[in-house]
Amino acid sequence: MSWLEIDYNEDFWLEVPLRWTIGAVEPWEEDDDSRTPQEWATETAELWWDEWDEDPGEGGIEVLADTLVACVERYPKMFPGFEVLLYLPAPDSIPLPIFVGDFQSTGQEEPELRRVTLADDEKAIEKPIVEDFTTEFLGTGLRVLRYSVEDEKNVVLSSLRYAWRNEEHGRDVVVITSSPAPAQILSALDDIDDLAHSIALRHNDYIAPETEDD
Repeated sequence: MSWLEIDYNEDFWLEVPLRWTIGAVEPWEEDDDSRTPQEWATETAELWWDEWDEDPGEGGIEVLADTLVACVERYPKMFPGFEVLLYLPAPDSIPLPIFVGDFQSTGQEEPELRRVTLADDEKAIEKPIVEDFTTEFLGTGLRVLRYSVEDEKNVVLSSLRYAWRNEEHGRDVVVITSSPAPAQILSALDDIDDLAHSIALRHNDYIAPETEDD
């Protein structure tokens, strides 16, 4: 068995608690955190503003807390079972959701990676930008940037996806994000790339090496 490790920078990445990403009504037995989404969001908003070291002004904490609650209610439903991280470079910015998941490998590698990244999407406004993307832990996969139109809202949607096949674990790993504001993804691209480089698949018996701080 394998599990995903994501070594994200806590200065601008915020992880939605896993128990909400899998649709659980109650916390896991292993998780003694019984906070409600509202309680978690309020505490997180307070901490985020404290770390930012600026005055949130009247209602600033409440606005961020309400935004985080909305994220918890909406985003896990989009890709059930995926881990959800929010890119939040400033407490007054709009969170960008990043979905990370893995599943058993099936089919031939290249066609499958192109399928899950929508590399050949015929509905794209222009030909998707498809690039090889190599990381230390997952090897070489694909990174695909594409633009499409949401039929219902007639809004241009910018989408960024990564995918790798890891033969050691027999798993495919996928990272997904999208935004109706293309500039939001482009401005975050370097940090999203760094996040992708940090993702690793670990065996259940994996023991992290000790660091000098340990």
